Amino acid sequence: MFNQDYIMRQVQQMTQVLSRILEQVIKKDKSQTAAEIVSYTNEQLKESLGFNLEEFSDTLEKKGLNHFIKERNFNNEHLNIFADVLYELAETYFKDSNKIDEGLKLYSQSLHIYEFIEESENIYSIDRNLKIIKIKGLLK
Repeated sequence: MFNQDYIMRQVQQMTQVLSRILEQVIKKDKSQTAAEIVSYTNEQLKESLGFNLEEFSDTLEKKGLNHFIKERNFNNEHLNIFADVLYELAETYFKDSNKIDEGLKLYSQSLHIYEFIEESENIYSIDRNLKIIKIKGLLK
C-alpha cells in the first residue's frame, strides 16, 4: 500500500511540474528570447525531473518513448504535456529565423509523442489532431 501511494504522489508531482513548465512557456514574455525560454525550461526540467531537453532528445533517439514510460513512470498525460511543452518551444524557435532548424527538431519530437498517444489512447483530441496536422505541414 505504501509503495502504491508513493508512486501515485510521484505521478501527481510530475504532472504538476510539467504543467507548471508548460504554463510558463505559454505565458512567455514577449521580451524574452527563445534561448531564455529554453534555458528556463531546461533548468526546471533538470531540477524537477533530472534531465534537460538535450538529454530528453538523446534518450528519445536511443531508447524511445518506452524508456520514459517504464523508467520514468510517464503516462499519456505526462507525455501529452511534455509534447505541448516541446510544441510551444518549437513555436518560439520558429519565430526566430536563426533557430528554425531547432524548431523543426522540437516539432518533430512533439509529433512523435502526439502520434504515440493517438495510437495508444482511445480518446480523440481535436487540439492534438490540429497540432499533428500543423506539424506535418511544416515538416514537409
